[in-house]
Amino acid sequence: MEFYIYIVAISAGGVFGLLVLIALGCYINAKVKERRLRLQMEVMYSDPSLSKMDYDFSFYDEESAHMLSFARADGQLSIDDVLIDKTVLPPEEGIEEITGTYKPE
Repeated sequence: MEFYIYIVAISAGGVFGLLVLIALGCYINAKVKERRLRLQMEVMYSDPSLSKMDYDFSFYDEESAHMLSFARADGQLSIDDVLIDKTVLPPEEGIEEITGTYKPE
């Protein structure tokens, strides 16, 4: 009757070993894919024709490009640079008076 314990122990050890091999294989496979992707990105972005391109400061709209041109000139943006269309103005000094009648329900 004691030999069943050995069979269970050997089976459990075999399953554990198989799971360790599968985990090791998955880890190695992920590292190979990551290295392949890193090499592909390195080749893509180290192209000599792209070396003059400014990736950090490329904008898609005119307003951002305008603000950036002022920021590069003297290093700091003013409120006029941010409010190009002048629709949003800072509140005037003083107390704002609200007039009207209160109608409770």
